[in-house]
Amino acid sequence: MAWRPYENLIDGELDNHIPGKVSGWIRFMRRGKQPLRAIFDLTGDFHEDIRGTVIRLSNPAPSDRSASLDREGTYMDGFSAVQRGEVGDITAGFSLGPWTQALAQKLMRQHEHTWDANGLRGPEREIRRKEIAEEYRAHIEAGAPYYPYVPYPYIEWYADNGRVVLELAPSQLTVVSVGASSLTEKTPGELARDRRKRTQAMGKFLTDMVRGLSGENRSQGGDENVSGT
Repeated sequence: MAWRPYENLIDGELDNHIPGKVSGWIRFMRRGKQPLRAIFDLTGDFHEDIRGTVIRLSNPAPSDRSASLDREGTYMDGFSAVQRGEVGDITAGFSLGPWTQALAQKLMRQHEHTWDANGLRGPEREIRRKEIAEEYRAHIEAGAPYYPYVPYPYIEWYADNGRVVLELAPSQLTVVSVGASSLTEKTPGELARDRRKRTQAMGKFLTDMVRGLSGENRSQGGDENVSGT
C-alpha cells in the first residue's frame, strides 16, 4: 500500500531548478512525538506545468492520519527521514492551455516513442493509434483544457519506504519560479522516457509489495502464493 500522509503534512518545499533532480524537505506531524522533517534526494523532474520551479506546500490544520483510521500511535511510524529515490507524478494541476492539433501530434509522437521502446508493431499499434487519435479529436472539438497529469496538486515519489502520494487542494501549493524561463522544452522522446521511468518505478513498487506479502504469508504458514496486478 502507498503512504498517503495528507493530514500529517505541516509544510515543505521541493526544488526542481536543477534538471533531473528534486531536493528539499517536508515536515509531517507525529502524534505524541516531535514533527518529522524528511529530507529529499530524488531523481527526475516535475511535470511540464511546473518543471524547473520550487513548490511550497502547506496545511493549515495538520493532524495525524492514524486518528482518522482509528489507530493508535502515529501514521508516520516507519517513514524515513531521508527520502531518496525516484520522482513519480508531481504537478500543480495547472492547464497548459486548450487542446490543439499541434499538441495532439506532439503527444502522439510520445506514444510512438513508447511503442518503439516496447516493441509494439503491426495491427495492434495501428489500433492503439486510431483509438488515441479519436480521443484527442474529441478533446480538441470540446475545447477542453490540457493538463499534464491531473487538474489539482498531486505529489508522488518512490523511496526506500515505498510509494508516497499527497493529493492536495490548490490553496496548499505555491509555485516559486526559479530559472524556469531558461528551460528548453522537452522533446517527445524525452517526455516518453520520463513516462517510462515513472512506469518502471511503479512496477518496482508493486513487485516489492507482492514479495513482501509473499514473505508475510510464508511466515504465517502459507504457501507464498500471492498474486498482484
